[in-house]
Amino acid sequence: MDHTEQVIDLFHRHIESCMYTMESLGDGIALASQHIVNAMLQERKIMCCGEGSNGLIAQHLVTNLLNQYQHERPALPAMALTADTASATAIAAQSGYNDIFANQIRALGQQGDCLFICYQASSANTLRCIQAAHERDMQVISMCGAQGGDARALLHSDDIELAFPVEDRARLTEMQLVAVHAICELIDSQLFGTH
Repeated sequence: MDHTEQVIDLFHRHIESCMYTMESLGDGIALASQHIVNAMLQERKIMCCGEGSNGLIAQHLVTNLLNQYQHERPALPAMALTADTASATAIAAQSGYNDIFANQIRALGQQGDCLFICYQASSANTLRCIQAAHERDMQVISMCGAQGGDARALLHSDDIELAFPVEDRARLTEMQLVAVHAICELIDSQLFGTH
């Protein structure tokens, strides 16, 4: 297989992953956007986090909400728990790595806020983060790999789990990014009537 064929194959795998994801998670993605909109209409914020490249997906959502997605509009209340390196490293050094997100949620989270957490396999950090959100009476939207891991058992009935039916790590990241864009578009549509 030459390099051009390899690139074409990669795009075919991307399209195939899009089809599986669309069929499996279309309703869940729409519901996630509605929950975010409901929180914002009650003057609450969206707290976003994830480890590694998943943190970048969460941060991308925050960027699109704080700035704008495709159309000019007011900034929307969102914060990335992954963005403050000084706080994250201080928490890791003093309390332990597994409390990096949980400590921030306990300090800044309020009843009615929404936690958006992106992960591939649930770590102790992920589990403590979800527990902290529930302690603060926050709803959780989890965006995870096909298995969901131990975090699935922590989710409440009004939480949303978007478990992507994709095994390949690169395709999973691509699908999570597509889902974030869909969520942003739906939020803008619901709040501002943009399409």
